[in-house]
Amino acid sequence: MKPFKEHVQNVPSFDWIVREFHCRVEDSEFACSWHYHSEYELVLYLDPGEAFQGSYFAGDAIGDINHNTLLLYGPGLPHMVAGRSVKSVKNNHHTLIVWFAHHWVERLQTLLPEARNLKRLLDNSAYGLSFSTETAQKVSALLNDVEQLDRHYQAIKVIEILVSLSDDSKAKTLSTTPYRSRPISEDTELNQRFERATQYVEKYYGDAIKISDLCKKLHMSESSAYRMFEKHYGMSFSDHLKQYRIGKACELLANTSLPIALVAEKTGFKNISNFNRQFKELKVMTPTEFRRRFN
Repeated sequence: MKPFKEHVQNVPSFDWIVREFHCRVEDSEFACSWHYHSEYELVLYLDPGEAFQGSYFAGDAIGDINHNTLLLYGPGLPHMVAGRSVKSVKNNHHTLIVWFAHHWVERLQTLLPEARNLKRLLDNSAYGLSFSTETAQKVSALLNDVEQLDRHYQAIKVIEILVSLSDDSKAKTLSTTPYRSRPISEDTELNQRFERATQYVEKYYGDAIKISDLCKKLHMSESSAYRMFEKHYGMSFSDHLKQYRIGKACELLANTSLPIALVAEKTGFKNISNFNRQFKELKVMTPTEFRRRFN
């Protein structure tokens, strides 16, 4: 299942937009298509109590939707939602969405250098992010009746929301594989080296690569490479490689009908038992279960 590109707003001056959706469902299923876009998307689900059962799909991640589930999708990250009503009474599937453009946030960072955590928020959105209940409640309050406000007052609310998201220490990444459709804004030598390391993993993940191979390619010591991966990914090179391989395996499971043994081989796992074990450890389900649930 290939994602399609959704065009949120076809106007040159687009910076951000807030929308509220009420979708009436009556003992029926609901879903949106597997898609991505060039904008950031912040989505807040406000479904009542036990009225719905739903799941989100973001990159290679699957998770449950509950009341006050708050998610951020970065540009290029494919995502969708699917679920069903579980009550006999009529209910609205209630969702609040904020879309915003990268150039607008970059200007905001220039104007508000104190909001230094915004860059980390944007970088991590390539994986998708989920936020704490406390942050979700705060965002819900800020978005309450926001469409009724003049646009300059809406802007203040959106800025406060972004700062709150960037300060949420309980935020968690969703996908094991990052998805980006924009360039890294900083052009420092360290970032260039990090990008080359990332590209190396993306190109050779199906082979039996080691950190020593990467170091030869980048002309750096192993200790420097270890520190670089710990700083940027918060994990070792081997853990990042494993997560990236599992992420690519998820893509193949979702988008092809290849046998699972061949999926394992194509993503660098030469032993099917090891693949099954590491997949379940990371995704909390077997490859077969993942494919069945995704489809």
